[in-house]
Amino acid sequence: MKPTTNKETSKTPTPQKPKKTAPQKRFWHLQTTPLLALFGLGFLLYIYTASFQYALDDKLYIEDNAFTKRGFAGIPDLLKQESLVGFWGQKKDLLEGGRYRPLGIITYAIEIGIWGQKPGISHFINILLYCLVGLVLYRVLFRLLPPKDTTPWYLTLPFIATALYIAHPLHVEVVANIKGRIEILESLGVLLTMYYALKFVDTPDMQTSGKWLLAVFIAFFGALMSKESAITFVAIIPLMLFFFTKTTMRQYLLLSAPLLLSTVIFLVIRQSVVGYSIGSGKVVVDELLNDPFLGASIPDKFATIFYTLGLYIKLLFFPLTLTHDYYPKQIPIISWSDPRAFVSLILYGILGVYALWGMVKKQVPAFGIWVYLLSFSIVSNLVFPIGTFMNDRFMYIPSIGFCLIVAWLLTQKLPDWVKSVKTEKIVLYVFAALLGLYSVRTLARLPAWYNNETLFLTDVNNSPNSTKVNTSAGGTLVEKAAKLQKANPDRASMLIQGIKYLDKALEIYPQNANALLLRGNAHYELNNDYDKMLRDYLPLVEKNPDHAQVTQNLAMMADAETDPKNVDKLLSFIENKWIPLNPSTTTPFNVAGKVYGRKKNDLDRSIFYFEKALSIDDKDPLALQDITTAYGLKGNYQKALEMGLRALKNDANNARTTMNVSITYQQMGDTLNARKYREKALMLDPNMK
Repeated sequence: MKPTTNKETSKTPTPQKPKKTAPQKRFWHLQTTPLLALFGLGFLLYIYTASFQYALDDKLYIEDNAFTKRGFAGIPDLLKQESLVGFWGQKKDLLEGGRYRPLGIITYAIEIGIWGQKPGISHFINILLYCLVGLVLYRVLFRLLPPKDTTPWYLTLPFIATALYIAHPLHVEVVANIKGRIEILESLGVLLTMYYALKFVDTPDMQTSGKWLLAVFIAFFGALMSKESAITFVAIIPLMLFFFTKTTMRQYLLLSAPLLLSTVIFLVIRQSVVGYSIGSGKVVVDELLNDPFLGASIPDKFATIFYTLGLYIKLLFFPLTLTHDYYPKQIPIISWSDPRAFVSLILYGILGVYALWGMVKKQVPAFGIWVYLLSFSIVSNLVFPIGTFMNDRFMYIPSIGFCLIVAWLLTQKLPDWVKSVKTEKIVLYVFAALLGLYSVRTLARLPAWYNNETLFLTDVNNSPNSTKVNTSAGGTLVEKAAKLQKANPDRASMLIQGIKYLDKALEIYPQNANALLLRGNAHYELNNDYDKMLRDYLPLVEKNPDHAQVTQNLAMMADAETDPKNVDKLLSFIENKWIPLNPSTTTPFNVAGKVYGRKKNDLDRSIFYFEKALSIDDKDPLALQDITTAYGLKGNYQKALEMGLRALKNDANNARTTMNVSITYQQMGDTLNARKYREKALMLDPNMK
């Protein structure tokens, strides 16, 4: 070995700067096994959903949303419009506060822009994002409650809490329904915000910590752009720092800046798009299906709300009967004389008192209660109406607090209670039993979410007193039966069962317009029962004489019906019910004119009704087209030509009217004009006869 010189020994070694990313790399390296286990748990539980179709609100946000279907080109509209404008075609003030949740919907547009409408890909992305949420939750809990090095990874509080969270059956709707990505992205955003807030507090160098403040701003703004309810974490994050860190007042103030700034920017954008804020009172809801407390007294309303709050806690512990539907009257309106309301009120009172007391003591369960109460408050119906009694998916983020408390009880209190040398095994067995039960229940619930048919026909048994799910189940069977050949032996049984569900829906809520329409359609499909069909249509046209679907159906029947008795029933309904209710629009007069002309061969009566329509709107294209035909059949060619040319003046490219004018000229002996208009008609439509 070469001897060391004095010069060499006199050198002072230059200290090496630690790499800034070392702690992060160290965590992800050392925790590979639990992280893979958590990812694998979520992946294995939900990979089955990659074969699922669209279901429920996927229709609103993806399948039939005009903006989303345009792919990348629809993104500007998704940012500038209320979230359901793409489905309705206009802004409809149906629910308090409106909806502005562009981030998740933009991801659907991106997927369609790349792959088209492929529900399997969308489901797979949901699975990956949900697994990622689990990993970030584990990272946050590991920082808040770092386990002892001697504790096996599968018995640590962070692992148990995260595993129970991933497997909890109340999360099935969020993951298995593509639309649930809105909640998944919200949870990812708030968890990343918590993580970056902790990184900021743990970084003593204020220059370096600035990047974490920027990360807090970006993550929290993304959470808010996913779903408005993320706003509750403006309170939850400071509480987290209070419970688990030694954050200075200066750090609190610095951290509040990106949280508040992102909130203000989001609210300003939301206000400019939606036009009003949550709780503004601008939307007046007068439909039971949009306000389940409609007509209830204020005391009864709050008694019922507290009853549902108790049901949520029951579902967290015992998620046995799961459903997507708690619409009226699955949850009964109760009064304070009902013990279920008082028990729940007392329970939440105890939770609130303990949360305050535990805050002073900085106890972990108290923080879990704060996470639960604060994140749940905004969807509890206590702050503002949410349009339904309750929903399983509203427990998606609040259940973080629940799982944290359960994991704390297992890892911290159970050993004290059992006081056995086999403590670790007992904790493992209890944890494994809970995880196994949750996983089995999750797997059992998943098939219901395959598509609308499986969901509605499953949940009509889980929510038998909901007018909405009975309507959905009945409508699904009626629409499915209508696509079958009349000779198909399953057709009649489907229609009969569908009518039973619709009868139940209307027994629960007689003013259910959708159920009335569907039941009317079902009676027509089953045996052309015009009496029952028109009985169901009548309340619809009484409430809305221009009811689009009733109008469309009656017009279709005017063309298709051949039975003279049914034609007479149809005419009687139009003349004695529909026209008196709707004397100022052309549609009922046009339908009456068609029936008299095509089915009764009464051209004078037919022309009479078309003239009535034209007296209301002298440019009505249907009336002009049909009256041209009626005058032609009557032999009044001069009048037929007058009406035909008048129609073409308003719509020059109407092939049918152009051909009618050609025929009229031919009947009048004007072959030159007849040829001219015939050639034009064939240019417009080569298949025109």
